[in-house]
Order: sequence, then C-alpha cells, then structure tokens
Amino acid sequence: MRINSISQTISLHFKLSFIFLILAIFFGLLYSIQLLGYGVDIFPPANARSLHISLMLYGFAPLMLSMLPFALFDKESLSDEVGVRYLNLYFYIWYIFTVFLIVSLSFGDLRGLPFYDFPYELNFILAFSGIFYLLAILRYIKLYQIKPLWVKVSLFIIILSPFLLIFLMNPNYGQVETMLQGPHGDNTLGMSFAFIVLYYLVIKLHASDDFKPRYHILWLTPLIFYILSVLYRTFIDNLSYNQEWFLQWITLLYIPILYIWLRDAEIKLHSNLVLYISVISFIFVDIEGNLLFIPSIRHLFHRNDIVVGHAHIAVGVAMLFLSFSVVQKYFTISKKIIYTLTILLYIMGMTLSVSGFTQAGFELFSTQSMWYIRTIIGVLIFILLLKFYLSKLTLKGLSNLQYYHIGGFLSDGLGGVLLLFFAKPIYAIVGVEYHIGYQSIIFGFMIGVGIIHLIGAIKQEYSNAMAIASMISRVIVASLFFTLHHTLNILALGISGYDLLYAIIFLVCFYEI
Repeated sequence: MRINSISQTISLHFKLSFIFLILAIFFGLLYSIQLLGYGVDIFPPANARSLHISLMLYGFAPLMLSMLPFALFDKESLSDEVGVRYLNLYFYIWYIFTVFLIVSLSFGDLRGLPFYDFPYELNFILAFSGIFYLLAILRYIKLYQIKPLWVKVSLFIIILSPFLLIFLMNPNYGQVETMLQGPHGDNTLGMSFAFIVLYYLVIKLHASDDFKPRYHILWLTPLIFYILSVLYRTFIDNLSYNQEWFLQWITLLYIPILYIWLRDAEIKLHSNLVLYISVISFIFVDIEGNLLFIPSIRHLFHRNDIVVGHAHIAVGVAMLFLSFSVVQKYFTISKKIIYTLTILLYIMGMTLSVSGFTQAGFELFSTQSMWYIRTIIGVLIFILLLKFYLSKLTLKGLSNLQYYHIGGFLSDGLGGVLLLFFAKPIYAIVGVEYHIGYQSIIFGFMIGVGIIHLIGAIKQEYSNAMAIASMISRVIVASLFFTLHHTLNILALGISGYDLLYAIIFLVCFYEI
C-alpha cells in the first residue's frame, strides 16, 4: 500500500519511532541497574546514559511533535501526495541519523556533555532531513490563498531551525558546551520558548472553534531576550550569574500565556487529559527551575546546578505527553495508561530529587534505596510501554511467510542489536575473545538481514522478494562465519549453520519455482 495521506504517515511512523522510545527506556533502565553495581562490565555506564538521554531527546517525541503542522493540515482536510512523500523522506533520513547516533554512542564516541552527547557532525544529517520537511511544508502552504498566522510561524521556525541547529550545537562557538556547568538560564529560556511554540500549535489542533491567540507580548519578550543573550554570549562575553538569573525568570511569562490560550481555545480537561498533564508538568518544571536557580535554595538541597529529577519531569512527562497529544486522534491511548505512566514518571522524578537531598547532606533516605526505587519504576515503565506498543501491532491475517519473516527479524535483527551492544559478555560465555572490528561489522550485516525480514513481515506484497533477498544474504553471512570458525570456534559454526538452515527452510517450504 502506497502512503499518500497524513493519517497513513502518522500511523506508520508512530509504530517505527516508538521503537526508539522503548530503546531509550531500556538504556535508562540499564544505566540505573549499573549504578546499583550490577552488570557494570556488560556495557559502559557512560554509553548507556548517553544513549538513554539522546534517544529521549531525538527519538519518538521530536518525531511525533514534528507532525504537528501536518496534523493541522489534516484537520483542515488538505491533501498533497508529493508533500506526503517529502514528509516520509524526512522521517527516513532522521532514522538514518538515529542509527548513526546509536552506533556512535554504543562504541563510546562521546563528547562528555550532559545532553547532546553524540558527535557534532551528525547534526548535518538532521539538517539535511530538515530540507525535505521544509519542502513538505511548502507543498501544503501553496494550498492556502491566505496564509494563517500559525502557518507563517511554522514556516519561519522550520527555515530557521537547520541554521540554529548547526550554529548552537557547534563545539567551538555554540552554546551546548556551556551546559557542562550551570547556570544556563539563557539555554533554559530558549528551550522553553520551543515548548511554547509547540503548545500553541497543539492547542490550535485541539481547539473546537477558530482559535486566535492573544497577548503576543508574553512570548515575544522571552524570544527577544533569548536572541540578545545568544548574540551577547557569541560576540561579547559569557553571561554573568545575575544575567542568567534574569533570563531564567523571564520564563515565568509562559505560565499566563498557556492559561489564556487553553481558556480561549475552550479545551476541557476531560477530553484533553494528555495535553493538560503536559502543560501542568511544564508549569511545574518552570516554577521549580526558577526556585532552584536561587543559589541558597539550590545549594541547600542539591549543591549542583543540574537537578536530575527536574529534567526527567520536563522530558519524560511534559515533552512525551505533548507528543502523545499530537497523535491521540490517530491512536487511542486509554486513560488507565495515561494515569499509570504519569504517576510512575512523577515518582521517578521525585525519587531522584530526594536522592539529591540525601547527597546534599539530608539523611532522609539512603541514596542506594532511592536508586532501587528508580530501577523498579524503570522496569514498570518499560513493561507498560512495551505492552502498549504490542497492543498497537496487529498480527491477525498474516501469511506463513510473514511469520517466517517475523522469526528472522527476532533472531537476526534483535540478535544483531544484542551482539552489537553486549558482544563481550556473550562471547565470554562460549569462551571467545571479542575485539571491536570486523566482528562488529558482521553484526551490522545481521541487523540488515533483520530489517529485510521486518519489511517482508510488514508488507505482504514484498514478502517473497524480501525472503529471496534474505536467503542470499544469509548464504553470504553463513559462508563468512564458516570461514571464521578457526578464529571464533564453535560460535562461528553455530551462526553459520543457523543462517544456512534458515535459508534452506525458505527454499524447501516457501519458494515457488
């Protein structure tokens, strides 16, 4: 089936990008377990932490949020097949960026930053994907005789975003490196403004009548000061603490404007629970962040400039639920899941905050006990999201060949991922020494074969062609591992035999001569 509508695009990429959310939770859980002293040698903790944060910031949530303008186009019954094609290209190139990100961070190519820890050069792939996003937007804008305000705002931001991305992420003159140490009120102001733009579009998406925003001064003032702070830091000098503090407190202007927009749009709590949870979480984080900016309060409770629980509520609740609110029209999310996930994430954030109190000298609870609670909560969140994701996948009416592809994806696709991350302990089980190099490249081939099987499982019309492609790939991989059996011993023979057997099963049971 050719994808030629926005609803089909959202349906497809919700399922694909949700995989990155599950991976993000998995690596966060792995890092939490490692902090407790378990399995530290399996995978470097710093790598797990960077993968967790990077996938949260660059995985499911931003991809779904980027659907916002197109969900609004769909609401207004606008359609353009060429625009949809450009939009899909944007997503697929973003996925390429995410693959590069995962592999780079798994092999330890880190910048040592609290956020945006992946290699700077990968931002150019993101910027390239943005070209197709812009082309898609332009296709739909042509359908308007008179461009609405939200269209003009979206277009301005999309044109500006790739340039800001390359500039602000640059390690020499950008602002990312400043987040190694606090305070960073200007960065907070800029990130908060991005949220406000998104909230404006989401509120317009859910508004029942024609929603017209008011009190523009409440968002224009923070924007002007953020631009001035970027110019000052770039061309004059670093900001003083008082200047940072002033910029931080300007974010409080976002609270009244959110209230006004929700009221004017007549958005009710019972019908837009996900959006309200996101807004309330954003306001909570905004107020908490401003209080923690006061040195006497922050040093009293945390003795540092970056509070972990604060970030978890901002990203894990406000941003994640905002992304859910974009697609809830296309995917039903039960209130039971919403309430459960919200409670779990807030317990996670509060637990980490209490842990900060303990480290600051307040003997409330031991840090170890708080980390155990965080790990248990992480397990529950992982199970909840995985169960929700599987409920959205349909396995009814699949052919036997599609089930064959599912088996191939689980064995080679997921098997290759496990070997990519955990080859050292897995090899140790069979008494084989592991070295990063050609063995890691083989894992890439395995993942590639798994993806071929995944396409065959999803697209029935491609099942036979993908099976033939996987058979050829498996024969090649089987011969390579057979050749390596003198080096890798029984492991290579086992993998070679498995791939050869899987190829023969297709020939005997499914291939029509």
